[in-house]
Amino acid sequence: MVGIVIVSHSAQLAAGVVELAKQMAQQPVPIAIAAGIDDPENPFGTDVLQVQAAIESVYSDAGVVVLMDLGSSVLSAEMAWEFLAEDQKSNVKLCEAPLVEGAIAAVVQAATGANLEKVVAEARSALSSKASQLSVTETEPNIKLPDQEITVVHQEATPQLIRLTLHNPLGIHTRPAAQFVATAARFQAQITVQNLTKNSTVVSAKSINQLITLGVQQGHEIVIAALGDDAESALKTLQQLVTDQFGEIAGNNRQVVEEETSPPLPQAAIEGAKLVGVPASSGVALGRVIPHQLALPEILDRPVDNPPAEWQQLQLAIETAKRQIQAVVSSLPGQNTDEASIFQAHLLYLEDPALLDPAYQRIFEQHQCAAAAWKIVIEEAIAIYQALEEPYLQARAADVRDVGQRVLQLLSGASEIPLDFSQPGILVALEVTPSEVAQLNPNQVLGICTVAGTATAHSSLIAKMLGIPMVVGVGKDLLTLVAGTELALDGETGQIWVEPQETQKRRIIARQVQPRNTKATEAITQDGKKIPVMANIIGVAGAEFALESGAQGVGLLRTEFLYLDRLESPTEEEQLAIYQAIAQVLGTLPLTIRTLDVGGDKPIAYLNLAPETNPFLGWRGIRQSLDSLEVLKNQLRAIVRASYGHNIKVMFPLVSSVREVRAAKRILREVQRELHQAGINFARAIEIGIMIEVPAAVTMADQLATEVDFFSIGTNDLSQYVMAADRTNPKVANLADAWEPAILRMIQQTVTAAHQAGIRVSVCGDLASQPAAIPILLGLGVDELSINPPAITRAVVAISQWRMEETEAIAREVLQLDSADAVREYVAQWH
Repeated sequence: MVGIVIVSHSAQLAAGVVELAKQMAQQPVPIAIAAGIDDPENPFGTDVLQVQAAIESVYSDAGVVVLMDLGSSVLSAEMAWEFLAEDQKSNVKLCEAPLVEGAIAAVVQAATGANLEKVVAEARSALSSKASQLSVTETEPNIKLPDQEITVVHQEATPQLIRLTLHNPLGIHTRPAAQFVATAARFQAQITVQNLTKNSTVVSAKSINQLITLGVQQGHEIVIAALGDDAESALKTLQQLVTDQFGEIAGNNRQVVEEETSPPLPQAAIEGAKLVGVPASSGVALGRVIPHQLALPEILDRPVDNPPAEWQQLQLAIETAKRQIQAVVSSLPGQNTDEASIFQAHLLYLEDPALLDPAYQRIFEQHQCAAAAWKIVIEEAIAIYQALEEPYLQARAADVRDVGQRVLQLLSGASEIPLDFSQPGILVALEVTPSEVAQLNPNQVLGICTVAGTATAHSSLIAKMLGIPMVVGVGKDLLTLVAGTELALDGETGQIWVEPQETQKRRIIARQVQPRNTKATEAITQDGKKIPVMANIIGVAGAEFALESGAQGVGLLRTEFLYLDRLESPTEEEQLAIYQAIAQVLGTLPLTIRTLDVGGDKPIAYLNLAPETNPFLGWRGIRQSLDSLEVLKNQLRAIVRASYGHNIKVMFPLVSSVREVRAAKRILREVQRELHQAGINFARAIEIGIMIEVPAAVTMADQLATEVDFFSIGTNDLSQYVMAADRTNPKVANLADAWEPAILRMIQQTVTAAHQAGIRVSVCGDLASQPAAIPILLGLGVDELSINPPAITRAVVAISQWRMEETEAIAREVLQLDSADAVREYVAQWH
């Protein structure tokens, strides 16, 4: 029997449609709902993966009909269809029929056992029968642009109207506009708005761009018109929203909110002020504000022969951008905060027909590529805002540019922050992505402050690796700071001082333990044992910083950040260029490249990493790579090609069995054989290593050691797996402590097995960056440390303070202790 899927912004609406349709059918029909999003404060929306799951839940050889309401429902359904297996796509039909009538007709027809084509045809004819019943002559065939509703009404019908005067202090600025559009979108009726005071044009109430450009201010009179079955309800609801002044009424426990891009405060008003955010990367900084000025990347327009593919590419970019924004919103402390409303408005821009429809037309009618079409539409929207008289409306151009740049970055793969630092300073931004932080030079960017973000985000992790102090979640007041404003920043407490007093400056300067360009010397214990200290990096800038910090090579190049903030995997040539550039910086020093390590807390949409109940125990690391052979082979080809003339090693992550290592080695040999046959040069003897991160690998370390040339222990993951404590869960994260004797015993067992097999062991987790833990690691027999560049000098100093016999004595003792606290207390006695 044909299955039916209902896609709607509203879970309640979808449930009602299904209930109504079921009552009309004589036989049970497989029906699934993909409606609403998991957000109690703002439950309206659609989710691609939810739609895909709904389709698969009712899928059979008989086929599936998918019906949608409007807006992003269409986009989500189309993207979900793209994610289906090729043999399923032909049996899944997206139907443009009206949701309620179409669903009833489809369910009734499916219940009779009709085939897929007949069910689709019946759903499409539902509106005709309704029009006939109302004596309406049906208009043109219901072919439509995305994000437009199909509304057929009686020819003599007239819209219902209401006139309202705006009393809220700032009129319909971004937040009220977002509320207005979100409210209007809940109704099927066609709804328009006109600013009578300005005698403006009539615009759609479901377009945030069009609504804002009306320039409705306090005291202006507007007229709202609605046409459709639920027009009366729509007008009543919108009238109540306006009467309540969009929640901006002073008094009655409500607070008048200011426009989110308020004009810069007078210098006298902010001097000496203190802002507080969430500490994300330790360290202190003193410098002047450098705003994160977004610029639309250059796009080379090209004619396209396949407009549907370009449109699909744009839809994927928009959906990915929405997911990025939703992740930021969910990270904020409250869903009703001013900061959340800024991003909620950005989400509406991404669903706005005023942006989507012109882009669609440019792609299909003018055969422009997706990136060029989107850029032109965004530039036109920016120009409209900038031409308006009201300053707060002009400021909306920045929001459109932000949203537009986010999508363009995904379409073009551009990731560099277009900033020109004439002198070092502190970067101030709404948010920063991991790929953007990866491009920063720590000698230019002294610190980072963002309106939103979390301490556990990947951008924060990269800032730590680069040694850049970072404070996130500061709030919208951060955006009032103008370029050149002096800031003092404390990445350990989250405090930011605006135009700090001299006493505060002296405190910050005193805490800057060493200049950034201080280079560590060779790490040698007091009895002459050399301990190589390597760096964990993510890109070319990281390699340069590592050398400046005194690293003796790179023990861990995290390649997953090459795959973030884009719509498809980086090509072999793209990866080759980056690996070669890093190797060129290092010269003859070793470069260990870890293959793609995603999943868990590092999801990538285009790799189809479906949501998992327990992602850290799921499809990640080498498991995912072995199932995505083309992605793995492309990366290995790039690594092997880059090895020619350089000291490059390859390392596989999250290994838990011997068979995984052997499978990965077979693929590597296959790549080497193909390159040899093609006459491409590469280093013939590339060392192979694995990450020791799970207890199974420790248990099998003796056998794994016979398969590889080196081990690298990742203490962060090893700790959470040994202690069964998700390190991203604040309720149990403290249990994932690498100082626990259980973890230290795992390290000892790994080192013993490795040395018996004649291979070396490195530690690349956070434990190696802690000077107090270094004597333990040396005493356990660890051969090499690989740490974030800022910690290299401290590590070298710590190593030089010990004799090996002392470290071995410490290691023997701590293995017998019963807690992480006891280990720390024991080591502290030696200092």
